[in-house]
Amino acid sequence: MSGTAVAEGGTVDRGGFYMNPWALSDKHFLVAYSYSPEQTEPAGYTLYLIDVYGTKELIYRDPAISCSMPIPLQPRPRPPVLPDSTDPSASTATCTVSNVAHGVEGIAPERIRHLRIAEILAWPYEIQTGGHRYGEHHGGVPQLPNWTPVRILGDVPVQRDGSAQFTVPVDRMIYFQLLDENRMELRRMRSFISFQPGEQRSCIGCHETRLTTGIAASTDAAVHGPATLLPPPWGARTLSFLRDVQPVLDRHCVECHGGLKPAGGLDFIGGLTSHHKDIPGYGWNRAYETMRAKGLVSTSSVNADLSVTPPLAFGSHKSQLIDVLRNGPCGRRAKLSPDDWLRLVMWIDANAPYHDGFVNKRPAVPPYDLAADQGLLRQITAVHQRRCAECHNPGELSRLDWIDIHHPADSLFLKAPLAAKAGGSAKCRPAVGYKDQNDPDYKALAEAVQQAVKKAWDFPRRDVQALVVEREENRSPQKLAKGNGESRRE
Repeated sequence: MSGTAVAEGGTVDRGGFYMNPWALSDKHFLVAYSYSPEQTEPAGYTLYLIDVYGTKELIYRDPAISCSMPIPLQPRPRPPVLPDSTDPSASTATCTVSNVAHGVEGIAPERIRHLRIAEILAWPYEIQTGGHRYGEHHGGVPQLPNWTPVRILGDVPVQRDGSAQFTVPVDRMIYFQLLDENRMELRRMRSFISFQPGEQRSCIGCHETRLTTGIAASTDAAVHGPATLLPPPWGARTLSFLRDVQPVLDRHCVECHGGLKPAGGLDFIGGLTSHHKDIPGYGWNRAYETMRAKGLVSTSSVNADLSVTPPLAFGSHKSQLIDVLRNGPCGRRAKLSPDDWLRLVMWIDANAPYHDGFVNKRPAVPPYDLAADQGLLRQITAVHQRRCAECHNPGELSRLDWIDIHHPADSLFLKAPLAAKAGGSAKCRPAVGYKDQNDPDYKALAEAVQQAVKKAWDFPRRDVQALVVEREENRSPQKLAKGNGESRRE
């Protein structure tokens, strides 16, 4: 807290709860105070005059309800009516940061090269469906590190003098992140602000209290005008791990980190996992569970205290996954494109969210959770007990998270035992594996998997819904027309 205690302060109090102090002088305050040991006592708070010597004088008590926010009133001149500085017809506001390095101790100002503008989504509450949820915290299921979906609006460059100017959408919950030359997070704003239509607002950088703010000066950013936001690789949509990040792991990691014996015990396969049979629509995928269980990404906890977070406390610079890709053997094998690199870094610096939306607790049609389909699992296990027990533990092969919802025929327990000339991987001995796709066991499992995958798309749970939306967007008339035009030009 800012400020200096007066010399007479420091008396020992007998307990109770205080709130809403209003200073009358440096020694006397109006305050709402309760003697009750219960912080939520319905009529516990009353209004007192207190001083730095420990004296309390009751001012007002209501026997029915608590009292709060004591504010003295006295006659005073009517304040001037300021002209409205907003523009109701505008959809954006302009923000200027005079010096992004202000208040960022321990980070050289020249290291801060970009400013990221991101948005957290408001929790929906509807009469018909009630309050929607984001985190899985029922029935002993672990809580997600995030409490709401995240949309990254874009990054803007920081000028030589440390300033930045940009436009932001109005009536949104906006927060900022300081980035280095690789667009990796140096510090994160852990609260949010919102803007009014046409508003022009400025600040001095990272300041913790109003007492440490400075005075805005002329900046290079103001001379250049608002910078264009550089969007993330996935565009303006809300970030989804399954849709926007998992493809990077599929391209660069799953070849080693998948199957029966994933390298280092790290399984990055994209198959779905379930959480709780009584919670329809909830669940993650195997790669995300691995990230969390092994602590491969550094995130801020939802339940963290409210203390000021220093620079580089968490994020991509503190994450083992990024360190291995930059300095370890994986970095020499996995040649990530700039877009793939940004997908990983931006996801982690967004606090590693999984879902891109909330879950409806009262759906008209319950979603189908493929990863929890015990009937399907029993059917797969029965085949493996009959065909594979000589070499394998059937339970290790019978995994619903091995089902590829994009390409069901590529599901590991179908492709691995299938002969190479039939399109498989031929991992099993010819006498045990599937000679071709007409093998009765192969046909039965392939048909069951196809039906389950179709059901997963037709009745998607929350994370699959992000893929459904993308599929529908790609099938839109505009995109189809564009695709046909490109084909004709080729």
